[in-house]
Amino acid sequence: MKSLRCAFVIEQTLGHVAHSRNLERHVPARPDLDATFVKLGFEGRGLLGSLPGLGSWSFRASWTARSALRRRADRLDAVFIHTQVAALMAGSIMRRVPTVVSLDATPVNFDSQGEAYGHHRQAERLERLKRLINIRTLRRASRLVTWCDWARRSLVSDYGVATEQVSVIHPGVDLELFRPARHRRPGPPRALFVGGDFERKGGCDLLEAWARIEGPIELDLVTSPPPGLSLPPGVRLHTGLKPQSDALLALYRDADVFVLPTRGDCFPQAVAEAMACGMPAIVSGVGALPEMVQNGVNGYVVEPRAPDELRLVLERLLADSRERRRMGAASLEIARERHDARRNCYAICDLLHEAAAAAPSPK
Repeated sequence: MKSLRCAFVIEQTLGHVAHSRNLERHVPARPDLDATFVKLGFEGRGLLGSLPGLGSWSFRASWTARSALRRRADRLDAVFIHTQVAALMAGSIMRRVPTVVSLDATPVNFDSQGEAYGHHRQAERLERLKRLINIRTLRRASRLVTWCDWARRSLVSDYGVATEQVSVIHPGVDLELFRPARHRRPGPPRALFVGGDFERKGGCDLLEAWARIEGPIELDLVTSPPPGLSLPPGVRLHTGLKPQSDALLALYRDADVFVLPTRGDCFPQAVAEAMACGMPAIVSGVGALPEMVQNGVNGYVVEPRAPDELRLVLERLLADSRERRRMGAASLEIARERHDARRNCYAICDLLHEAAAAAPSPK
């Protein structure tokens, strides 16, 4: 069987880095694909970023993606682009090569979370133009993949995409890396917070809630702290940990409860990683998080910016080991059913085959 020649073009920002690593780990195991990877790094503005008006991530990512694909287009049977931002200038390639475009959130989704990100809508004229550009890009894709149903609904209702064109495929976590510990490290109950943007991810709300919880408990913060952050007793700070690193994996396996009271988010991978490690999760009900955590089943969903509510559910879980075990088992079952990176990466590979098979034969 002839291998499908394909290119994976992937942003290297935030949670997309882990998604890229999962694809790079699992796609080469498919003998029916001959894949190359193009990584779009955010660091460094380069020559384009030094020119007036050309420094935005949207321009740099889409320009870099377009340039990389143009050099390869004649040798490709299919293309995968994550996210839609990187596809904005790839229209000419998408007309020639079947393309699957993937996204964690639509621009409308992101606007709904914008305040927490420091993002603001532009003048209405510019917003209409942005919407038209995105509609043109999305409709040129052979197929679309969203990380969650929240984004799928937005594609259909806000951008007029046909329902049958969209597949919901979670990015997934590597279940060989993220797994429950065989033996828990001794000590009092431990909570874990993993979020690079401490304030946006609700770190301040967590510390406010934590300061009013009594008892022998511990909290590990994996984050980039703001200057002068003061930590109460029992709270440990971990900085500079890389995604999927041994040190980070050890913290996941030693924790009893995962907590992410984020003020604005889309589909945070850290929650799926915690679920795969058999932990209940306490999250705020923003973005697609209510799809990941079922309130009362594998954790609790609280209001954002609500430290009093957060304190109550934290106290409940930290004091009740039986409840933690029940919810942790539910998290693990959901992770294995929905967040298996190998299975989900293979689903993307199958979509590429479907897109290539459905493409009209060249004249």
